[in-house]
Amino acid sequence: MTKIFFFDLDGTLRQPKSGKTFINEPDDQKPIAGASEAIAHYSDSFICIGITNQGGVAAGHKSIESAIEEQRITLKLFPKLSEIFFCPNWGESCYQISRGNVPLSFEAPIGGDSLKVSCRKPGHGMLLITSQTFGLDKAWMVGDRPEDEKCATAAGINFIAASVMLAKFTPGISEIACTHTDPAVLLEFLAL
Repeated sequence: MTKIFFFDLDGTLRQPKSGKTFINEPDDQKPIAGASEAIAHYSDSFICIGITNQGGVAAGHKSIESAIEEQRITLKLFPKLSEIFFCPNWGESCYQISRGNVPLSFEAPIGGDSLKVSCRKPGHGMLLITSQTFGLDKAWMVGDRPEDEKCATAAGINFIAASVMLAKFTPGISEIACTHTDPAVLLEFLAL
């Protein structure tokens, strides 16, 4: 039984060290408090995979080489993160970055309606590619933005807000508030 935990990256696991809004230089990143602990915890039962839009490439703020290096640094920051899928354009394709391997490129997959599914979140193309690569029996996704939740919903997997996950793994937090998640889904997540 393949279980996958998908993690959005920016605002969920990592943030710019510089305090800027976006990571535009590969080494301008650091883990968000609680993120390393969360991945370490879930990697015991799940394949942990990063999923991120990298629209800065298409917008001309960084090169594809810079985006690849950024993901490689993220894999070093989070040793239990298996790999990262990222979409550097407006949804037509994505890349898979693994430790020590050449980046792989994928075209947007075909969905059940025979139409291409965007790789850019809120499209769930990266999740479809991952499930085709690994197989999928059980999955969760955590993210900090509405497009992350829409992506998970479109793929038919459980979603949890990054604030809830991070609160679970940040020392000193004694109360978790979550208003949009089904209470049964929240309780299942907290028991993982």
